[in-house]
Amino acid sequence: MIRRAWLITVLLVAIVPAAWASTVIPFAGYIDLKQSQAEVKVGRTDGVRSFTLNAARSGRGRYHLKMDVSHVPLPSLDVAALFEGDVKITGDDPRTREFSGEIKSSYILLNYAPFRDSSIRFAVRDRKLIIESLWVGGVSASGEIQLRDKRLMNLNIEVLSADIEEVSAIIRAVKGGDTDDPLTFSGVMKGAFNVSGQWPRPYVQGRLAAYNGRVKTFDFDTISLDIDGQYPLLNIREALITQSEGLSFRMAGGLDVSDWAGIPAQVGKLQKQPLVTANDNRREWVFKRMRSADDSLTEMKYFFTKNDRGDTEAILGIQKSIGF
Repeated sequence: MIRRAWLITVLLVAIVPAAWASTVIPFAGYIDLKQSQAEVKVGRTDGVRSFTLNAARSGRGRYHLKMDVSHVPLPSLDVAALFEGDVKITGDDPRTREFSGEIKSSYILLNYAPFRDSSIRFAVRDRKLIIESLWVGGVSASGEIQLRDKRLMNLNIEVLSADIEEVSAIIRAVKGGDTDDPLTFSGVMKGAFNVSGQWPRPYVQGRLAAYNGRVKTFDFDTISLDIDGQYPLLNIREALITQSEGLSFRMAGGLDVSDWAGIPAQVGKLQKQPLVTANDNRREWVFKRMRSADDSLTEMKYFFTKNDRGDTEAILGIQKSIGF
């Protein structure tokens, strides 16, 4: 009985936002320790700006959870979602007790705009949160986070297909920025990276790529980034930028991603170099690169070559590579 009461108490404490600590809010519901059931509603009685938690025992050491978040206002972000799943508890000793489970969302609205469903499969053991799989929109993650003072983490994150405009709007909303500028960022993002170290300044390393998008007024076909650094200061070791109607070039430098609204201006200040390759007798300058749907690559280049007499010749040509 004590364990059941402890579980329900932990759930209630965990879901109450810290931002509401100094605010008086309505609270209603019941906790039936004998039947191992609870229903708690926090917020307005008309169902708006509230969340409701249902928890019921579904078997030995198993509990079914359901939480309905109804337009709860967070800083610059309105959230509506339905979460449901199961949690399993094993072990009688509080020091070695383990939790595991899976929680899914039926729908999510962020600022009244639909957001793709999400899920998490997790375990808590040895004072660690082990994320077996996490899906948020087009992003997946796995790894572990220590639930101790150091808050060390090691997460592998894969961006399968994320809408940059959608991600940008969420980040700007959380940071309290302007969400009415849809052209600040756009396109589709893919990639993979690792986040390790101590929160809130972990080390980030990986690769990201964006396709068919825009940064402010700059249109691009592809942007490929090779990044590392201690968050929020990231170093772009190399970025390859290609445009259908314009130059192709490499870019390098640093970004402060804590200044999300200022990233377009930071990108404009990065060092840019045209795509040039060279050997003893030949140099190539790519000033236009296009990739087709069949994965073929067409490049318009200037060729600078030396003949056997040492004379230099400049040729404007087109080179096409077919992918397999």
